[in-house]
Amino acid sequence: MNSAQTNFISSKRLALGPWPAFERCIARFLEHGGFTDVKVVGGTGDQGADVLARKGHELWVIQAKYRNSGKVPKSAIEEALNAMREYCSNVCVTVTNQYFSKEAEEFNKQKKDLGFKSHLWNRDDVLKFGESLPLVSQNRRIPRDYQKEAIDEITNAMNRGQSKGLITLATGLGKTMIASTFISNFLEDNPSSNILVLAHMSDLVKQLDRSCWPQFNSEISTHVWTDGEKPSFFTGVVFATWQSVLNAMDNGEIKEDYFDLIVVDECHHAPSRSFSRLLNDLKPFFLLGVTATPWRTDNSSLRNLFGNPLFSMSVVEGMQKGFLSKVDYEMFTDNIDWEEIRDLSKKGLTIKDLNQKLYIPERDRGMVEKIVSIIKSTDNPRVLVFCRSIPHSERLFSFFKMYDIKTSILHNKLSRTEKFNALSKFRDGRLTVLISIEMLNEGIDVPEVNIVSFARVTHSRRIFLQQLGRGLRISENKKFVKVLDFVADIRRVAAGIEINSEASKIKEVEIVPYPNGNIVKFSNDTTKFFDQYLNDMSDISNLDDTSRLEFPE
Repeated sequence: MNSAQTNFISSKRLALGPWPAFERCIARFLEHGGFTDVKVVGGTGDQGADVLARKGHELWVIQAKYRNSGKVPKSAIEEALNAMREYCSNVCVTVTNQYFSKEAEEFNKQKKDLGFKSHLWNRDDVLKFGESLPLVSQNRRIPRDYQKEAIDEITNAMNRGQSKGLITLATGLGKTMIASTFISNFLEDNPSSNILVLAHMSDLVKQLDRSCWPQFNSEISTHVWTDGEKPSFFTGVVFATWQSVLNAMDNGEIKEDYFDLIVVDECHHAPSRSFSRLLNDLKPFFLLGVTATPWRTDNSSLRNLFGNPLFSMSVVEGMQKGFLSKVDYEMFTDNIDWEEIRDLSKKGLTIKDLNQKLYIPERDRGMVEKIVSIIKSTDNPRVLVFCRSIPHSERLFSFFKMYDIKTSILHNKLSRTEKFNALSKFRDGRLTVLISIEMLNEGIDVPEVNIVSFARVTHSRRIFLQQLGRGLRISENKKFVKVLDFVADIRRVAAGIEINSEASKIKEVEIVPYPNGNIVKFSNDTTKFFDQYLNDMSDISNLDDTSRLEFPE
C-alpha cells in the first residue's frame, strides 16, 4: 500500500471525522462486506437510525455515535432499539468511534438475554474491521463491453496528452459505473493523486459518493463537501458541490493544480459562468464531463469545456442494442384534433396557448382506470407514476386507493423515514404504485419498475428522458417495461416521433428489438400530421411555452 493511501476505515477517520463521514464509513463497511440495499438515513426524523442495510432476509439498523471524547451512555442503545421498532428491523447495532459506558454494556447484555439481536461495536472493533477488509468490495460490478470501451476511450485520450473529455450516456446505461471505474484505475496508477467529483446539488453529491463505493477498493477514502460538511483530510476522492469548492478557492483554501483529476457529473449544468470559471481556475491534469442529457436550453456548448465526446450512447441506441429493458410504449393522443391545430396556428398562438386549446384534460380517474387495467395483467407489477404537483399526487392516490392498490407518494417534503419506507416497500413489492413529483429524475435507481406512467408532466426533453430511464434499467425479474404516456403537450408528441425516427436509423447490429423503429406507438394517426406539416422535430420538442409554431400553407 502506498504511504499516501490508507483503508477507508482508519484511526485517522475515527479521530478526525466529521460525524457524517463516520456514518458513511460504517455504511460503506457493510456494503464492502456484502450487505445490500445499504442506506445512510441519519438526520432529522430518522427515528434513531443512521444506517440501514440488508443481510439476506434480515434488515439491520445502525445507530452511529461519533464523539470527540467520553463514553457512550445507555440512551444510545435505547435509541437503536427504538429505531429497530420503527423500521421493523431484525438486528440493531450501536457503533462508536470511542467506547461504551459500563451501564450501556450491562443494559445491552440484558436486552440480548431477552432475545434482542442488539450489538455494540466500539473503537477497537471498528479498527479490527478495517484491518480485515478485503481489497475488493463484494458488490463490485464487472463493466459491460460498451462500458469498457468508454473507459478505454477516456484512458487513451489522457495518455495521448489530452486534458479533457466528454462522455454522454443515457440514463440506465451506467455513466457512474464508467466514471467510478476510471477513477479507481487512475488511483491504482497514481495512488498519491487528489481526485474531485463535482455535482450541482447536495443530494446528488451524496448519491454519487454512495454509488461509487462498489468500484473503489478499500484503500480509497471518500469525502463529502457540501451542506456545511467539509473533508477533514483530502486523501482519495472528494465529492462536492461546485459552489463549495468555488467558495474555498475564492477564500484561498484551495489552489489551482490541487486536484489531478476532476470529474463533473450531470455536466450539462457546467457551462454556467461561475461553474465554468471554477473549472478553468482549478486546472486539473485531466477534466472529465459525464451526462445523460447533453442538451441545454441556453444553447451553451459542452464542447467548449470538455471537448468532443469520447464515447456516446443515446437512450434509443441503448434500447435498440438491447442494453436497456425492452419497452411497450403507448402515447395517448386521442383527444387531439390535428385539423384544429392547423387552424389555431394561423392565429399566432404560443405553444402554451395552443396546448390549452387543444387538450381536453384527461380525467384522473380514467387515467388511473387504464393504469389499473395494466396492473391486473402484469406479473409482479411495480408502477412508477410521474405527476405535476403534490395536490395532483394526492388526487391520484385517492383513486388508486379506491381500487385497493397499495400506493405511496414520494416528494421532497417527506421526512427521511417516510422516504426510506416508501422506496423500501416499493422495491420489495409491499407497494405496487409509487407516485413521484420530480424526485426520480437524477440519481435514484429503481430497476424493479415494469410500468411507467406520465400523468401530464413537464415537456422538458431532458427530464422526460431521465424519467423514462427510471424504467429502462434491466432487472432479471422484468421481461419489459410498459409505458403509458397521457400526453398533454404537442412537444411531447414531437419527442415521441423523434425517438422512432432515431431508432429506425440504427441498423449496425444483427438483431434490434424494434426493427421498424416504432418504439413509441400512438393511439391515433399522429405521425401523418407531423410528416405533413412539421419538418424539424428537434426544434419543436425543445421550444419553450412562449414560442409560436409556424405551419406551411
